[in-house]
Amino acid sequence: MSKKTKELVVKDNALVEACHSLNLVPQRLIVLAIIEARESGTMIKAGGILKIKASDYVKTFNVSTKSGAAYQALRSAADELFEATFKWQSKDGNGKKEINISRFVQRVTYVEEAAYVKIMFSEDIMPLITRLDESFTEYDLIQISDLKSGYSLRIFEMFMQWVGNRNPPMIKLEDFRERLGLEDGQYETMSDFKKRVLKPSIAEINLKTNIQASYEQEKEGVKIVGFRLISKYKKPIKNKVIDAKKEVKSEEKTQIAKKIPALSDAQIETFGDKLYKNFDFKRDVLGQQQIFIGKNENECKLIIKKLLSDENKVEEWKKHMIAVGYRYPEKQN
Repeated sequence: MSKKTKELVVKDNALVEACHSLNLVPQRLIVLAIIEARESGTMIKAGGILKIKASDYVKTFNVSTKSGAAYQALRSAADELFEATFKWQSKDGNGKKEINISRFVQRVTYVEEAAYVKIMFSEDIMPLITRLDESFTEYDLIQISDLKSGYSLRIFEMFMQWVGNRNPPMIKLEDFRERLGLEDGQYETMSDFKKRVLKPSIAEINLKTNIQASYEQEKEGVKIVGFRLISKYKKPIKNKVIDAKKEVKSEEKTQIAKKIPALSDAQIETFGDKLYKNFDFKRDVLGQQQIFIGKNENECKLIIKKLLSDENKVEEWKKHMIAVGYRYPEKQN
């Protein structure tokens, strides 16, 4: 899988709204397969076989590389996908609602010596990731790369379906639970559902993605019967950078050179951690420069901090430094 500035995950809304109980890793496997299919061109071929490498899984989701853990995770995910079904809606020729039950894949293949798996999507799922018209949801792969909960990923996609819409439709509670694959008796009380599923997922989405998510409850009397998922994109980082540039321009009258001076060890430690967590830095730097490809979180941080000792590299990353909170000293020599 090649690394591009944007790797879009695109799904028909019928798939976003589908009901299934897949755990986090199988959901990630589907996402990687969708992107691999688009890049390789096999997505338009019925029965196209897609190869998913453990190395791609590692570099995308920052997971452990020890003892073949990534490959074993992919193999287990492929097993789960092969056994899993999903329920989705369509319309017949007269516009009547149809309820379909389908499988995600029709074949899985393991190649342990080369640390990859191959999957073949089912005939039903192919149109839901290929023949897309106006009814689809898309997001950048990096948005979900740090999510650690399967519920968070599913709920994130539901938010993205209506991102920016101030009046999204209500999702009935029973439909919401079914989409998440919750069984009868599982987090059955509203307090448990919020505590174990909804609130932790929204907290993780707000922390690790580029949308601000919240919800409104719909009630009949005192009973909660559904939710409206409200989201918007966070203020673009580039706006902060533009403001910083205006600040620099206003100070040019004093002839102060706006080169960031050498960073102290404490600054390197602080900004190394901040840069790694920054959405735009991950997209523009970690996702593009070969030195970071295939590295886990700790390795990336060590590389970032080492490079921050180079004033030229700091200058190259100036806009990202400003975005994560760097401020010029009041006086520069």
